Amino acid sequence: MSLLLAGPLAEPAARLVRALAARGHAVAQEPSQLAADARTVTLVVSDGPFVFDFGGMVRAMGERRFRVLMLSRLGVHPDAKCESLKRLWRLEEHVRGGGAPTLTLRLAPVIGPEAPLWRMLRTRPALPHQGRKLVDPVYEGDVIDTLERALDGRALWQGWYELAGAERFTWSELAAHAQASGNARDGAAWEPALDEIAEHRLAECEPWASHFGVTPTPIAAWTKAGVV
Repeated sequence: MSLLLAGPLAEPAARLVRALAARGHAVAQEPSQLAADARTVTLVVSDGPFVFDFGGMVRAMGERRFRVLMLSRLGVHPDAKCESLKRLWRLEEHVRGGGAPTLTLRLAPVIGPEAPLWRMLRTRPALPHQGRKLVDPVYEGDVIDTLERALDGRALWQGWYELAGAERFTWSELAAHAQASGNARDGAAWEPALDEIAEHRLAECEPWASHFGVTPTPIAAWTKAGVV
């Protein structure tokens, strides 16, 4: 499957695209890099240090058929206090208005053995909301599997879905899991940023899980499997 990036993507979108490339999907930075025989191209859009010109991208695609994968995050809203969430909402609206088949995925905080958030929690940081706020993080492997199912036609290319885990933890509980799984490592970061986390509400995983045929991975399945 051929993917074309709308521009330099921020995390975690960039990391997810790298994972798809590692699984054999061709990823192009510019339309000129697409294979000549690429019949259907997936345009990957997320926030990043660029201004996305949808019309210009459509013209650059020429006669190729294409669809849009919008990698967004929980909390997007036109009235969000956090500027990054308002910017993501405007970007979602921009691509939805472009007329191409568009699938929007809004990601909860992503965790996994190598996820920056997981590494951050291992450093015993001061926790958001004194550690009491509930969070429903999504396992990174489940997100990548969801992307593959979308790309290979196992999901309808329309609408929006929130990708969040079935388990809910306080930040203190989640940090305890992370700290029990090992010491701090390099690459720790709040992902998403704390001002975004402050606006998160709990999501329902069932619509996403049912549509994509994914069973959210419980935290014990990978923290106790010796992979962290």
